[in-house]
Amino acid sequence: MLLPAAILFLALEPARQFNLITPGQFVIPGILQSVVFVLSAVTAIAGPLFCRSLFAHAMRKKKQVPAQAFLLFQRQILWVSQITPYLAFIAVFCDFPKFYAAAMVLMALYAIYYYFPSQQRIEFDEKIFRVIQ
Repeated sequence: MLLPAAILFLALEPARQFNLITPGQFVIPGILQSVVFVLSAVTAIAGPLFCRSLFAHAMRKKKQVPAQAFLLFQRQILWVSQITPYLAFIAVFCDFPKFYAAAMVLMALYAIYYYFPSQQRIEFDEKIFRVIQ
């Protein structure tokens, strides 16, 4: 899911070096910059947290959680969180103010790092939600 975003980021600087893209060429209005910034915060932090809360609430009375439901929950969190790198690319590509662009890149790095489905994180979540193996 991240390969296209990584390719876009890697291709951006050479495109600027060869003057294929010039600074200020793609500018979006300030209000849309704010909307993209808020969407980035939602997809990196609030969205996955909301999905997790909904899943925990839905499974609160169950003694064990089916593996299929847990897998669907993990995919949902991953899909929501991995939108953030694309929004960060928009910020860098469209020359957002440095504060917004830097914050969005940091949110993207957070989303990539925190929600990456490592074996340790999956096992921890399986214990918390008592997933049936």
